[in-house]
Amino acid sequence: MRSVLPLLLIASCLLTVTCLQANPLQTDEYPAGTVGIEGQILLKWAGRPIEVAPIPDGSPVLIRIASITPAGEGEGQEQTYDLRWIAMLPGEHDLASLLRHGEGDAASQLPALIISVSSLLKDDHEGDLNQIPGPISPILGFPEWVPWAVAIGWMLLPLLILTLIRWLRKAPPPEPEPAPPPTLAELLRPLVIAALAGELDDAQKATMERILLAHWRVDLDLGSYRHGEGIQKLRAHPEAGILLVTVEQWLHSGRDDAVSEKQLEDLLAPYATPIPDTIEEGS
Repeated sequence: MRSVLPLLLIASCLLTVTCLQANPLQTDEYPAGTVGIEGQILLKWAGRPIEVAPIPDGSPVLIRIASITPAGEGEGQEQTYDLRWIAMLPGEHDLASLLRHGEGDAASQLPALIISVSSLLKDDHEGDLNQIPGPISPILGFPEWVPWAVAIGWMLLPLLILTLIRWLRKAPPPEPEPAPPPTLAELLRPLVIAALAGELDDAQKATMERILLAHWRVDLDLGSYRHGEGIQKLRAHPEAGILLVTVEQWLHSGRDDAVSEKQLEDLLAPYATPIPDTIEEGS
């Protein structure tokens, strides 16, 4: 019995070594991942060295070996391979098919390294980019409408200031409209009223005659006539002489009945013109 016990121990050791050689792969739990996010697998491998095989175009997974850590003392021949992968498509993918021992030597002893990849987007997503609402800057923390409000405020500020200044500043009083220039009718009216009242003296009558001669000088061509001759021609004219003849009749007849304002306006209507410079200089 004692001779059999050592044989059993030797057989147990041989069986353990055989199992290790048959299954040298020891890995941590393989994490799942999402499309476009890099995942990591720490692969402990005691067999022949492995490397990344050429990745074909259109491969749903990209893989690389970030580092290889040799085994420490007492850990045998195991090496730790830091495998990094990025999936392009959701689903289950086998990373072992992308590894090899060398050119033309696939790592067929590796078991299937299945990873499960999910997508953050819905199945019916068409690839459109959606704008994420939020602050315009994580540092400033302002909502998007604040810069627009500030810009509009700066544009309106000068207008508001000008409006305030105009409102505070008292408007100057409007300048009075210039008085209309006096007319010959206004100059003749007091003389005609005096004649109507029988109070027109010789000096006032001479002034009236001088005004009438100056007014009609051009129309009746009175420039070459003396004063008396001009007065005679003025009396003979049906339009120019009506005022002079009427005033003389009032003076000689001693008119007692009143004259209406309309009759007076009609009598002075031809003289509703500005006073000529010749009359102003003579007066």
